[in-house]
Amino acid sequence: MPQERLHSKVLYKLYHLLECTVEICGAYMMALMVALVFYQVFGRYILHRTPGWTEEVALLFMMAYGFLSIAIGFARGSHLSINILYDQLPLQLRRVLDRFYEVLVIGCGVFLLIEGYKFTVLTWSSILPATGLPNGLQYLIVPITGIVIIVFGLFKLIAGEKEDQS
Repeated sequence: MPQERLHSKVLYKLYHLLECTVEICGAYMMALMVALVFYQVFGRYILHRTPGWTEEVALLFMMAYGFLSIAIGFARGSHLSINILYDQLPLQLRRVLDRFYEVLVIGCGVFLLIEGYKFTVLTWSSILPATGLPNGLQYLIVPITGIVIIVFGLFKLIAGEKEDQS
């Protein structure tokens, strides 16, 4: 039993570390995006010279922030839900539905991983015009988000099963 508790603590700390890392990365993406857009507006209206690369890079950061936010939303369960019927169900059925939900979340993560990877590879050979970066770079966040969602979903699935056994 103590060994199992130790594994649970280690898993929980790893989960929390991943969640904090993803959240911090998202916060940096948002801050950089805001700074780039500010620089672009400043260049356009004050310096009368718009740096062309800022729009592309800001778009990269916006996509990364958006997809990382999706992963955090799954991790925290902060999505929109209507629980009127769910709350009326017996506890055992709610537990089954919770496990089913986690399997669906993992399925979404697998879809993002596979299809995001395919799309990233497909678009990698074209070049973004202003920065010269590979076009696939802007889609690389999709399979990364898929991996993160899978990890979050697996942890919640495993943690939920341990709670049910307690």
